[in-house]
Amino acid sequence: MNDLLIIDMLPTYGLLFYLLISVFVFVGCRGLRRRASDRGLLRFAVGAFLVVSALGAVFAALVYIMAAPLAQPDMVDFYRTYRPGALIFLLGLFIIQFVFGVAAVYRGKVTWYILR
Repeated sequence: MNDLLIIDMLPTYGLLFYLLISVFVFVGCRGLRRRASDRGLLRFAVGAFLVVSALGAVFAALVYIMAAPLAQPDMVDFYRTYRPGALIFLLGLFIIQFVFGVAAVYRGKVTWYILR
């Protein structure tokens, strides 16, 4: 029990951090879709959102992978069991953000029909 308790929860905090980034990207893409009229500027903004999101996903994955073995023994087993699910969660959120970003840039009926 001499270990810091923050190490036990650090992988979970990484996943929650990325979930927060995802919410900001979703809201940002939706807001840009409504306000931006210049397609070049829109592409740049959505690209910047997706780059920041990808870096956040890599950071969250690295925190999950590196901090999980340092947790207490019962938490190590928990994090090892759910490592594939956590990585799939990160990848799935990024793919959804990518789809929202492409839909925001192209604003066509086909893409927004799918996302309604």
